[in-house]
Amino acid sequence: MTNAPASDDGFAEYSGKILFQTAPFSINPQPTNNEHIPPPVALLSGRGRYLDDDTLLRLIVQIFTGRKEKVDTLVPALLERFGSVATLLSASNRELAGIRDMGNHMVPMIRVLQEAALRYNRERLPTADLLDSEQKLLDYLTARLARENIEQFRILFLNEQQGLIADEAQARGTVNHTPVYPREVARRAIEVEATSLVLVHNHPSGDPTPSQADIQMTQQVQAALEVVGIQLTDHLIIGNGRHTSFQRTGLL
Repeated sequence: MTNAPASDDGFAEYSGKILFQTAPFSINPQPTNNEHIPPPVALLSGRGRYLDDDTLLRLIVQIFTGRKEKVDTLVPALLERFGSVATLLSASNRELAGIRDMGNHMVPMIRVLQEAALRYNRERLPTADLLDSEQKLLDYLTARLARENIEQFRILFLNEQQGLIADEAQARGTVNHTPVYPREVARRAIEVEATSLVLVHNHPSGDPTPSQADIQMTQQVQAALEVVGIQLTDHLIIGNGRHTSFQRTGLL
């Protein structure tokens, strides 16, 4: 059998596949020589960050459905409803299912993309001194919480080296309230053998300013943890592109 000639660019094997025959696209103008690079090549060569959301979403829809005719109808509907790929990934199953022509495969595959993104950001977290890597921590928490449309309360349980033992969702609430039970927080910290922890919750409004209820709840959790000798290191509120640290603002 004759071997096929080697590709100069490494992408020849993809060029004839329907998954990589895309609709019109655009690449942001930061790089000087990317204007005529097809989106699949941009992705495969590490330049996917230069693709705009419309182009990236066209690739996603075509790959997930295998049908080019879906692209021109579904992509505009998704962008009109959610505004960006990031918000799309954070949408609820009900919101996604409410979009016309979503089909049977799109919602599960969007959940796969979301989970992959969250796992990637979590794997980037250091194994010790977690709080010294603030930007990586905020990237992870923002990916998980920033676009949630209801409040979610999470706890980062840390060991003696301030490495992450577990990140657990303790409660989901309404658009502006999440019930938190301090003794349950302390009990769970003992179970996982944490020596300290960080409270985290989001504000769906996008404004991370602590409410009086947030401050009172933090004080109650801190008191419950002090009884069992566990330190409350911080409470982070995640907004849209902003955050508040109780430790940094003197609230803790």
